[in-house]
Amino acid sequence: MASILFLGYSNLVKGRIMPILAKAGFTEVSIAKYEGQPWDEEYKKCGLPVTRYDNYDSGLASFKGDLVYVSTVNSTHAEYARKSLEAGLNTIIDKPATLTLKDAEELVALAKQKSLFLGESTVYLMHPQLTAIKQIFADNEDAPKLATIHFTMPPFQPNNFRYQKSLGGGAIMDTAPYAVSVGRYFFGSKPERVECVVSERQTDGLDIEYSLMMSYPGGKTMIGHFGFNTEYINQVHLMGTRTNVLCNRIFTIPDTMENELMVNHLNQISVAKTPSGNNFELYLKDALRVLKSGNYEKAYQDMLWDAEAKNMIINNIK
Repeated sequence: MASILFLGYSNLVKGRIMPILAKAGFTEVSIAKYEGQPWDEEYKKCGLPVTRYDNYDSGLASFKGDLVYVSTVNSTHAEYARKSLEAGLNTIIDKPATLTLKDAEELVALAKQKSLFLGESTVYLMHPQLTAIKQIFADNEDAPKLATIHFTMPPFQPNNFRYQKSLGGGAIMDTAPYAVSVGRYFFGSKPERVECVVSERQTDGLDIEYSLMMSYPGGKTMIGHFGFNTEYINQVHLMGTRTNVLCNRIFTIPDTMENELMVNHLNQISVAKTPSGNNFELYLKDALRVLKSGNYEKAYQDMLWDAEAKNMIINNIK
């Protein structure tokens, strides 16, 4: 028996998370929307009992279950994560978990004080293709030393929150969690040096497109380009000493897609097929496993490392 409260009835919750909740192990669902937002029928996709609240605070005041998932606009993630933790509730936050390093540090400190789970939903890391990439390098007695990332997409609708400074929008806030978590996952450390060049801004100065270079201990490097004004590309190319792996659709991938990794080892080209998987289902299953174990240190460290790396990006924009 597991129950979850969503703070925020977002498009992500409706389209990506509702349909997989039963498979992930949940038996009861609560949803708190923002005041004034109309209800639709999308919550019924979960096929589970659903309790609905017409504002966030009433949901928090009433919920007595296992886990809260904060899916509000970026600018209020930290506020409602703090309220959730103060209410004694284990908490997941949509990426970006916070807009500032200070907020991340305070939330982790609060979670530790109350012995509560706190995680940022960088869900793509749970997909089997990530494990497969690591295994290819291990089998070849190699390891990535350069990651080249491209994650860009066509423009969104003009009223999308990503174009609003007040809501925590911008390309950096939206995509930096992917950049910094790739480095953490494959290099096992925080960056030592960061350079960020914003190549396109709105008239109000909000970043729309940027390039990034992050240097890691041991001569490892991440180079990337991210933004909202190109044709869609979602790709990472990892280079080792004698092994290269190219992965398309690394950050978002259809649930039923068995991906194909392009591998070049000792100048021999091969294709490695990976199992399919639903990122959100796998992430939430793992969150329930971690809750049962009671060991939250890795989740705390991951959030802090990524917040520190993102802070370095923000402080090194040119």
